[in-house]
Amino acid sequence: MKQITDAKPSGSRKTYHHGDLRKVLLDAALAEVAAHGAQGLSMASLARRAGVAQSAPYRHFSDREDLLAAVATDGFERFTEALLEAASDGDDMTALNRMAVAYLVFGEKNVELYRLMFASGLVPGAAPDSALKRAANASFQPLLDRVRTLGPAASPLSAHVRWGQLHGLVMLKADGFIHDPLEALVGVLSL
Repeated sequence: MKQITDAKPSGSRKTYHHGDLRKVLLDAALAEVAAHGAQGLSMASLARRAGVAQSAPYRHFSDREDLLAAVATDGFERFTEALLEAASDGDDMTALNRMAVAYLVFGEKNVELYRLMFASGLVPGAAPDSALKRAANASFQPLLDRVRTLGPAASPLSAHVRWGQLHGLVMLKADGFIHDPLEALVGVLSL
């Protein structure tokens, strides 16, 4: 029987154990989604990108759908942080305008993640008590809270209309129909 030996020191293996493998896998999945979109992500490609055995992702995610839900959840959490940070300064209208810009910037910088979050069908299919559904719902709250401060005429419908306008601008930019969503935002803010 022929014995195969590895001339490399054991510390230089391509596969290795991580203290926080779930985070490493999520980071690798985010990078894959950003580079190629969610449609090309597989558990095997994730394992290769993370430098772990093909079975390793299954220790943290039951399947591809579970992985994509975790990536989208992380995206919604980062999106909410960006909106909250934008809303933290200025009067209510200034904060609302800053949130609108933050929304567009997040969508532009994270096109494929944004598509996964808003156009993949993951959220509508998620269980009401899931982390994904909670994160998606929480991402709307900062906008709703700011719109409500504008007075009695402001309603949840007003927040949904603004959300829809911003979402439309992000998608129009992503699909090549407009060049500068921030320029188009001026029209949205005057409504």
